[in-house]
Order: sequence, then structure tokens, then C-alpha cells
Amino acid sequence: MGANDSPTTTRSIVTDYFDWRLSNKITTDRLFLIVRKIASDCEATYRSQQPTFNYRLSSAIDLQTLDNIRIIHNEIANELFSDGVITWGRIITFIAYSAVLAEHIIQQLNNNNLSPNLIKSTIIDWTTDFIDSNLQTWLQSQNYWAGCLKFYDKALQRRNSIGRYAGILGTIGVLTLGAFYMRRT
Repeated sequence: MGANDSPTTTRSIVTDYFDWRLSNKITTDRLFLIVRKIASDCEATYRSQQPTFNYRLSSAIDLQTLDNIRIIHNEIANELFSDGVITWGRIITFIAYSAVLAEHIIQQLNNNNLSPNLIKSTIIDWTTDFIDSNLQTWLQSQNYWAGCLKFYDKALQRRNSIGRYAGILGTIGVLTLGAFYMRRT
């Protein structure tokens, strides 16, 4: 993975999201909470706009073998990053889709040769390996997951600043209107 100085690894991010998605695990880690929020919003948006993901998962591919599951997983990864554009949103989307795939496979499980824990841990491995291998240069340029936290914290600060600015302008507007009204009477 390279010289990742961040205490938060891709594996810990992916594992946390899978644990939360599949088992409702609780956390107070700010980065984990940000990833959970973005990923769950992504899932909700995608499901309401593009029901084809569910259709592709229920296609004629036999999902009872890890090799076939890996084919689907690779298709998801390749589709998301096919244009070469890498963003935190796309990485988190990939984590979300991987968790959806794991959940779907576990729900459809008919073969006792694949346990839910094996499916979950294997898809976590594939997701982590793809991100750390294929997106490593970009991650390094962003200061790994510390960069993700900084990026979304800045976005939150901008939103809060805009909200404060709008509140101040609103207050000034109300006071100005009040002053004009008082002059008229």
C-alpha cells in the first residue's frame, strides 16, 4: 500500500461499512460516519434512479461460486472507474456497491459451501485490494483517508459558513426592513 501514514486504512474503512451495512455496528469515528452517510445516500439515490443494478445481480450468472461473484465485483469496479476519473465519492460508491453485492449474495445463499462470513470477508478483501492497488497513486496524492476526512470536513465548513452568512444577511435584511417600516410610520 505504500507509505500510508494515516492510522485509518482502506481495510478498516471497508470493513466498517460492511459491518454497519450488514450488522448495524455502532461507531463514533468521524471518518467512518462520513463514509457511512455518503455511501448510504449513494445507495438510496442509485436505487431510486437506476434499478438496473438489482437486475444485473439477479442475472443468469451462478452466484454460488467465488469466481463468479468476483466477475460481478470486477464489473462494478471497472464500470465506476472506466473513464479514469477518481474522486472520494466514486471510491465510497464502490465500497457501497461492494457491500450491496455482499448482502445480495448472502441473501441468495443456497450453497452451504459459501458461508456468509466467507462471502463478506472475501468481498472486503477484493474491495480493499482494488482500491489500494488500482487507486494507490491517487490515494497517496490525497494523503490517503486523512485527505478524505479533510475534504469532507472542508465541505461541511463551507456549508456551515454559507449558512451563517445567509443567517447574518437575513438578520440584516429583517433589521433594514424594520427600520424602513419604522420610518414610514
